[in-house]
Amino acid sequence: MVTPPSASIIEGIQFTATAAAPNAITGLFSRKEGPVKVANFLDVDRRGFDTIRGLVRKYGPGPFYVRVAAANSILVTDPEDIKFVLDGSPSKFASNPAKKQAGMVVFQPDSLTLSRSPEWEGRRSFAEHVLATGKPLHPFAGRFLEVAYDEADQLAAKGTITWEDINESFQRLTRRVVLGEAAARDKQLTEILQSLMAEANGTPGKVGEQYPELLHCIARYTKEPEANSLVALIADAPGKIYGPVEGQVIHWLFAMGDTLPANLLRTLALLATHPVKLTLTKEEIAAADLSDPQSVAKLDYLAGCIYEAMRLWPTTPMLARVALEDVTFPGGATVPAGTDVVIHNIFNHRNGDRIDYADRFAPDEWSKGDAGKDWGFNFFSHGPQGCPGAGLSIFLGQAVLARLLQNHGLEDQGSELHPGKPLPYTLNHFTTTVGLTPTV
Repeated sequence: MVTPPSASIIEGIQFTATAAAPNAITGLFSRKEGPVKVANFLDVDRRGFDTIRGLVRKYGPGPFYVRVAAANSILVTDPEDIKFVLDGSPSKFASNPAKKQAGMVVFQPDSLTLSRSPEWEGRRSFAEHVLATGKPLHPFAGRFLEVAYDEADQLAAKGTITWEDINESFQRLTRRVVLGEAAARDKQLTEILQSLMAEANGTPGKVGEQYPELLHCIARYTKEPEANSLVALIADAPGKIYGPVEGQVIHWLFAMGDTLPANLLRTLALLATHPVKLTLTKEEIAAADLSDPQSVAKLDYLAGCIYEAMRLWPTTPMLARVALEDVTFPGGATVPAGTDVVIHNIFNHRNGDRIDYADRFAPDEWSKGDAGKDWGFNFFSHGPQGCPGAGLSIFLGQAVLARLLQNHGLEDQGSELHPGKPLPYTLNHFTTTVGLTPTV
């Protein structure tokens, strides 16, 4: 048996301070504007990256132990080792280590993400059916395209796009897509979910007091589901979900309504500051039939722009797993059951020792290259527990951006991104603003 090398106690303290703690301080489940602003000013993501790069050069590229606060965890950075972990989830590596469980249980105690067998299999089948996982188009893509265009037009009317604008728009879009048109103005539902997510940041380890109220709010739309909404597909979905169906809906509202707008605002900021890439994007859009959902889904370069925003600034900085049995990694290192495993996306996505385009905007690596096959990029994860809603999320993002860019140019308003310089490790979405300039 080969034991992985271990970082020193001092190195563990440094890792915790620069690479792990900032994620908790800025908000594990709901980002906090003040701490995010401070973290951006202090360039904490770069500091964390530098710490990990030093450790990997010393102890890697295979898995090695590093202390995360009081826990001795395994850090995984090599794509083959990442593939081993994610391909082995959830049978060998569960996605509910204690800290994550203590937070997510507040607002989605019955979620697929926290599940282990047999609950996982049932809930995964259910989610894949409703979200049309792996299919070229969702069966309701035509209706979702109409919703996306309507929200894009409302955004365009403002002339500038701020975080407040795009977040409000996508919260509404999410309610319309998931629950139906009747939920468009149901801000109370979103407010309850956001309150629970803020509570989850403290990882209290118990179901939030407002959780039953959230289930009740969602049930208003699941009991008599509206046609062409995601909840309309629930009745025919396979899989035993082990709990109220509304408990499965929560993750769709959480993921689509909170992370997608941040990713798209950053995509717009990248395009606004990279005129050549913007021209290529607009040419692709101009050649497409935007009335056809299939044509929108085939906007590969535009999709590559979104993927790049998620690679450069992942909204999930770290993935956490826990070994359910003694496991031996491809290189021979063995770790015992109960060991926490950390996959640090910020480092893996920007590791210049492995990726020659690490710090630049490179959508062509997705549209023409093989970036999509790289297990080092995990904004949607990979393997059996890869995000079941990834395809739908990207389609909605393509639709909104295509509509905006069809008749508008972009004007950067202070992001300070530059195509001739390495891109920063942080881009504060709370303060990012992009102007729209009519082109027709």
